[in-house]
Amino acid sequence: MPTNCHPVANWLNVNLHLYRQSFERVISDMNEQYKEDPNASGLPPASRVWFWTEQLPQLAHDPAICNQLHIRLAELSAKRVAIEDQIRLQAGVLMEEQAQIDAEMELLQQVLQ
Repeated sequence: MPTNCHPVANWLNVNLHLYRQSFERVISDMNEQYKEDPNASGLPPASRVWFWTEQLPQLAHDPAICNQLHIRLAELSAKRVAIEDQIRLQAGVLMEEQAQIDAEMELLQQVLQ
């Protein structure tokens, strides 16, 4: 059965019926948002809240969806670890540079005394 990326969470593959239902909700939320702010753009915050608090918890009972949630969680965890590694590496480089600056500042202060 063909699947589409969910209109709120593009990492979630859903059947065409669920996609259409979700897309209609996003369009409805968008229309409401335009009433308040004609310059609004992007995904309406109401759609995001609805997805995370109502729709996704219900969908999580479906084993296929639940499996996708576990996969997504693993992907996010791996990305987080990679970012932590980059932060540590960059922090180490910056700390080394800071130590060199401190050493030069100390030498300059000694000369000026």
